[in-house]
Amino acid sequence: MLPAIAFALMLTAVAIYAPGLTGGFIFDDRSTIVENSRLHIQTLDATSLRQVAGSFEPGSGLQTRPLSMASFGANHAMHDLRPWGYKAGGIAIHALNAALILLLAYRLLGAAQPRRNPIWAATAVAAAWAFHPLQVSTVLYVVQRMETLSLLFVLAALLCYMEGRLRQLDGRRAWPRLAACLPLVGLGLAAKETAILFPAYALAIELTLLRFGAANKRTERIWKVFYTAATTVALLAFFAIIVPRTWTSADPLVRGFGSADRLLTQLRILPMYLGQMLWPLPSTMPFYYDQIAPSRGWLQPATTLAGAGVLAALAASAVALRRRLPLYALGIALFFASHALTSNIVPLEMAFEHRNYFSLFGILLAIVALVAVLPPRDHLAYKRLAIAAAIVLCAFLACLRASVWGDPLLLASEHVAINPISSRASVDLAAEYLEMTDGYPGSPFNDFAMREFERGSLIPGASIVSDQGLILTAAGAGRPIDPVWWDRLLHKLEHGTISPEATHAVFGLLQNRLNGVALDDDRLTDAFVVIFNRVSMPPYSYAQVGQYVLDHTGDADLAEQLFVRAIAASAQEPEYARRIVTQLQSGGHARQAQAALRKAHDIGIRLDLPIGEVSAPPPAR
Repeated sequence: MLPAIAFALMLTAVAIYAPGLTGGFIFDDRSTIVENSRLHIQTLDATSLRQVAGSFEPGSGLQTRPLSMASFGANHAMHDLRPWGYKAGGIAIHALNAALILLLAYRLLGAAQPRRNPIWAATAVAAAWAFHPLQVSTVLYVVQRMETLSLLFVLAALLCYMEGRLRQLDGRRAWPRLAACLPLVGLGLAAKETAILFPAYALAIELTLLRFGAANKRTERIWKVFYTAATTVALLAFFAIIVPRTWTSADPLVRGFGSADRLLTQLRILPMYLGQMLWPLPSTMPFYYDQIAPSRGWLQPATTLAGAGVLAALAASAVALRRRLPLYALGIALFFASHALTSNIVPLEMAFEHRNYFSLFGILLAIVALVAVLPPRDHLAYKRLAIAAAIVLCAFLACLRASVWGDPLLLASEHVAINPISSRASVDLAAEYLEMTDGYPGSPFNDFAMREFERGSLIPGASIVSDQGLILTAAGAGRPIDPVWWDRLLHKLEHGTISPEATHAVFGLLQNRLNGVALDDDRLTDAFVVIFNRVSMPPYSYAQVGQYVLDHTGDADLAEQLFVRAIAASAQEPEYARRIVTQLQSGGHARQAQAALRKAHDIGIRLDLPIGEVSAPPPAR
C-alpha cells in the first residue's frame, strides 16, 4: 500500500505545481543560469559537463555545487534558456522528495509508536509537506534546485540510517545500510553544502527516538562515545576555527550588518517562519525579505526579545516532553537543526523561504504528535477529518500560488502588493514592464517601468539597482537622463552599503557603456571612485575600470592609480600582473605600464622586464 500512496502523492504534487511551468527566471536565476555563459552548453559530453560543474562561483573553494550546476547544464543542452524545462526538473525532484518524506515519516512514526500502523499519519505528514504553499517558491525558483536536490540525497541517507539503526535494535546486520549514508551525503554536498547538517539530524533522532540503543550493549556504548566525541569536536571546531574566521562587525561590503546583529535578527526570523508554516496564506509569503532591518539590540526592535521568548519556550517544551512525546521533541529538534547554518553567523541574507524546505517536516511531525494526544482522544475520525481539510486547503493555496508563479507580470505585481517596501520586488515589476516594450522606445510600458523604478529608488534603504534601471531605461528610450538619478545613485554609494548587488549594478552600467549606450562617463567614473575608496575589489575590477578611464575619459592620473591598485591586489596572481603590464605596453600606455611594473617590483612580483625598458611603441609612420 505504501508504494501506491507514494505514487499518488508524487502525481498530486506534480499536478499542484504544474501551473508554475509557464513562469520565468527570477532573481539569482539570472546570474546563476541566464548570464552564466560557462553553463550554456549544447551537448551532454563529459567535457561540457566538467565545464558546467565548476561554473558556480568560480574560485570559491568547496562551494562549487557541481552536481546542481551539471543538472542546470543538462537543462540548457536540452531546453536552451526556456524556463519551463528547468522548472519541470525542480517539480520532478520535489515529487521524489515527497515520496522519500513519506517513507521517512513512516519509519519515524513507527519507531515512536511501535504498536500502531503509522501509514495514515505518515501520509498526512508527507502530503502537508509536499502541498504546503511555503514550498512553492523553493520548487519553482529554479536556482533552488540546489536545495531540493541536496535534500533528496539527505533524505535517502536518513532512510538508510534509520533502517540500519532499527536493524541494530533488532540485533541484525546493519553496517551496509549505515555505510551507504556516506556516499549519499557526499552527493548531497555536491548539490549544496547544507547536506553537512545530516549528522545533526541523525543526532536529533538518537536523542529523541532511538536513544543510542542497540541489541548489543557494546554497540550501544560505541554509539554514545561516537556522538559524544563528534559533538565535542564539532563544537570545538565551531568556536575555535569558524567563529574567529567568520565573525564580523558591520562592514559595508558584508550587507551592512555584523554577526551579532544577524544572530539577534534570527530571533525574529525563525518565529516568522513558524507563522508562515502554521498560517499558510500566500499573502504572508512575500518571497523577498530585503525590507527586514537588522536587530541592533534585544529591544531594537522589541520583537527581538519576544521572538527569543517564543524560541526558548519551544526548545524548553521539546526538552520537557522528550520522553512522553519523543516525536514532538524530534520535530522541534529538526526545525532548529535545519536552520543551524542559515540562522548562524555566516553573513548570508537575513531570510529566504527555501530555508524551510526541510524544517517544515519537523514542525509537521510535532503537530502530528500533539494531535495524537489532544482531547478528545477517542474521536479519531474527527481529528482525521480536520487534518484532511487542512491538507486540502494547503493544496488549494499551493496551486493558487503556483499559478501566480506561472505568470511573470502577475508574480511581480503580487510581490509589490504584498511587500511594497521591497526594492527588489519593485525592480522585478519594472523589469517586467521593460520586457513588454519589446525594445520599442515609444512604448508606453517605458513610462510604467520608469515610474516603478522611481518609486523603488525612493524606498528607504533601497539599493542603487532602481537608479541604475532609471538611467538605462531612459538611455535606451532615447530620453534625457535626469542628473538627480546620478546624484541619488552616488549618494547611496557614499553613505549606504556597498553590497555585491550594488557593485554588480555599477558594473552593469559599465558594460552597457562599453556596448555603446550613451552614459555620462564622468558620473560613471565617480561611482567607481566611491566604490574603490570604500571597499576592496578583485584585481580585474581595477584593471577593467582603468582601461575604461583611459579609453573614455582620458584621465591618465586616475587610470594610473587604478592599474597600480590592480597590481597590488594581484600579489598572489603574478601571471595576471604580467598580463596587465603587457597589455598596457602593447596599447601604448607607457606611463601606466611603468607605474604598474614599479608596483609589481615593490610588492615582490618579479617580472622579467626591467622597469627602465618599459616604453611607448614607436609612432606609426
